[in-house]
Amino acid sequence: MARGVAAPMPQAGLNDWKAVWNRLLPLDRHRAVISFLERLREPASRLELVCDATLKTLARRKGFRVETLKRMNNHQLADVLLPHVPVVLGAREWTLLFLGYFADYKSAIMCRFLDLCGVPHDERGFVVGGDDKIHPPADMVKAKDALVEEFGAMEVGVYFHVLKLMDPDLWRFLDPVLPALDQAMAAAEAARQKEQSIVVEEANERAVLDVSEEFTQLDRVVMEQIIATLAEEDRALKPDELVDLVESVHALDTSRKRSYFHLGFLDALLPGRRPDMGRPEMNDERRQWYLAGLLSGYVRQQNHASVRDALHRYAAIFRAASSTPGGAGAGMLTEVHPYLLTHGFQNEATRLLRGQRRHLTPATATLILQSATDAIHRGDAAIANVLLVELREGLPHVALDITERAALEAGVGRRLGQALQLQGNFSAAKEAFAGLIAEGRLMSPRLHADMGLVLGGFRSLAELVLPPGLDRVRAILAQLRQGERYFTEAVERFGSAALGAHYALGVRDFLRWMETDSGDEAREQALMHVNAALIGMMTETDAQDPERPLLVDRCRFMQAVLMMARLDAASAQAAMETWRMLLARDPSAAPWPEWGMQRLLECADLVDPALAGEIAESLWCRHGQAVLPLIHRPEWFARSSRLLDDLQILCRDGADQPLQARWERLSLLVSAALSAGRLETAQEGLDGLEHLAHEDSRFCEPMLDLLEAPARLDPAWSETDILRARFRLYRRLGRDPEAFAQLRALFFALRDARPLEAAQTLALFRECGAAPAQYEDLVLPGAEAEHDEDSELLEQLEGGAELTVLFVGGNEIQARYSDDLIREITDQWPGVRVEFRHTGWSSNWGRDVNHLKRQAAEADAVVLMTMMRTTLGRVLREALNDPPRPWIPCTGTGRQALLQSIRHAALIGLRTRGRSVVTG
Repeated sequence: MARGVAAPMPQAGLNDWKAVWNRLLPLDRHRAVISFLERLREPASRLELVCDATLKTLARRKGFRVETLKRMNNHQLADVLLPHVPVVLGAREWTLLFLGYFADYKSAIMCRFLDLCGVPHDERGFVVGGDDKIHPPADMVKAKDALVEEFGAMEVGVYFHVLKLMDPDLWRFLDPVLPALDQAMAAAEAARQKEQSIVVEEANERAVLDVSEEFTQLDRVVMEQIIATLAEEDRALKPDELVDLVESVHALDTSRKRSYFHLGFLDALLPGRRPDMGRPEMNDERRQWYLAGLLSGYVRQQNHASVRDALHRYAAIFRAASSTPGGAGAGMLTEVHPYLLTHGFQNEATRLLRGQRRHLTPATATLILQSATDAIHRGDAAIANVLLVELREGLPHVALDITERAALEAGVGRRLGQALQLQGNFSAAKEAFAGLIAEGRLMSPRLHADMGLVLGGFRSLAELVLPPGLDRVRAILAQLRQGERYFTEAVERFGSAALGAHYALGVRDFLRWMETDSGDEAREQALMHVNAALIGMMTETDAQDPERPLLVDRCRFMQAVLMMARLDAASAQAAMETWRMLLARDPSAAPWPEWGMQRLLECADLVDPALAGEIAESLWCRHGQAVLPLIHRPEWFARSSRLLDDLQILCRDGADQPLQARWERLSLLVSAALSAGRLETAQEGLDGLEHLAHEDSRFCEPMLDLLEAPARLDPAWSETDILRARFRLYRRLGRDPEAFAQLRALFFALRDARPLEAAQTLALFRECGAAPAQYEDLVLPGAEAEHDEDSELLEQLEGGAELTVLFVGGNEIQARYSDDLIREITDQWPGVRVEFRHTGWSSNWGRDVNHLKRQAAEADAVVLMTMMRTTLGRVLREALNDPPRPWIPCTGTGRQALLQSIRHAALIGLRTRGRSVVTG
């Protein structure tokens, strides 16, 4: 078989997928579906789209929700899918189904056929080297006959037809043998149907006979000796001696049917032995006992492959044993039946129980009831219902005293009600529970809780959840009111033993308290029920069901919220201990309701903000950025270095996030970092906000609001940093009057300390087209208003003195001036080399900053234009000041401002170099 197959064309007759499917035995159909589902749901197979399409089609067919099907395990889903395979699957799905079926169960026939063809394969029946390697055998008829002799006409026919359906052209050489093979298949099918009818008739004839037998002491001794030999116990028989013992017991009386059980048991367990149904003295009944022993041995070893093979190979014998009351079938109930039930052989398990229900012992009846209980806990209501119905039919034939019978019948009745409840058949479940309560045969607080849940429309206690939104609270409270009488009665009659009722009332009172924000009395009432349920669940000695940990966690969550709401230090510490236990059990569990978490955080913050910070950090560690809307307070992030570090990383990596989300995260980062005194982190956040405002004008107004109170940003941004940023933002919005107001304030802030920048600020008024009235009253001190251009330095520059000026900042507008400025400077000062690095508003400046620092260190002077990211300017100024290197700012944006700054930088650079020479 080739791994890659083409989608087959629809065909009719025996060449139709459905016709091939109908030729498979029920066990093989189940196997095929299991293999199909395993491949669909295996992440490595990358068949998610096929899986979703199949489940959606099945959901529409069954009237199920897709999520319900997705929650099922493969065996549950196979039971739902099996009856609908012919109408749900398309050509692509049929191909996947049969590929998995043959790979998992029929690799022997695939390998044998490819060997006959001389085609290389991987020992699992798949061609090695591609489809080009496939070719017909030398004699196709002879190859077909060899396969039929070894595997049977039905197996070969199904295999060949599947190959043809997968790729008709590739397997065209099978066509000559298909007609004869189809005739052989029809004959085999007729013979199989005849055999089945004979088996049924014989079983019906024997149905009136009670041929069941208890194992004698000799039987027990033989079985114990087999087990002891396999376990290599001291003084146990050696394998050869064990074989002699069993064969001797059998030889003493070949008509003794139980001896065949030991032979099958031995052949299954002892290494080197193989099943042998061909003993001359065997008849149908002895084969059934032999198969019972064989299956019991395989089950004891948990040899799943051998169990599957035996059930398939000896299907007719198993059916006969199952339908024959007593005897070998009854012998399989104790050990084989539970295995079949839990390993995907529900049909065989049901057949066995149905045929042997009149031969149940007290032990097997109890075992079947437990199997039904386990199925209910797993959510397998259909399986549980079948088991319980058959058990109820068989109970009158079980040897029990009056007390035991009453208890077992009551247990079966309650579990039947639970199975109906789990299936959503609330009216039938109500009737079952009401009868048990009225009769008083089952004095159980759980029964009352079940009745209350059924009246409220809950399939199980686990379905009674804390809703994700407060809008659902009223609906759940209305459901709980329907069964409130039974919950209350259970608590009154059974006290602390009524775990389910306490849980239901605890959820009810907790939701009422949350919805109405009622007082201390309502809170303490809810806490009383929650504590009672939690203590009972933690101390109960009964077997734990899968739902119990989930219910315990819900109780702990409600307990933590209610305790924290007391708002005293002792209760808050107790609430934190509960919260920590909740996290320690399962850190990957789903988030708790946001409204509950909000109340827990708010109450913790009132008691001690450090507690709220711990809860916020634990939520972040558990659920990541999904909880940001819940833990959005900067003070909680400021208290946790882990939260602040992770938020910083999230902001850095959030380029693909919506702009609004980026703005909110960066705003949170700035506030938290300033509160925590982490200036570099705050500067990084401000830098990101400034970039967003430049990228999208919608964020200019929020950025201006943030800059409205400079004291909040100090010392992350200085006053001049803020004034420059506000000037650029107002210009971005086209609000020139307000922009020029910021420029006036910037002039006064720079005039005395940095007059050159102040002079360039005046030039910026002119560049921006401001009216003279906006700036004509701004005057620099006379000594500083003129550039200090030493004539000696000018002569040196005009004479070709060599030096380098690095200009950093500006965008594509300033880039247009670069070539022209370089020519003008070179014409005047031939030895001056100007290098431009137009950083613009790029968010990637962090990757270039080290390179810029190196260039600045190598240059004789540097010009830093204010038209760059505020944080980049700060980083470069700090680098140039330590150790001090000559640099000047360029506040203006026009050509003349750039030229003026470069000329002044060249003069300062030459002067500084001259001083260094003199000093040296």
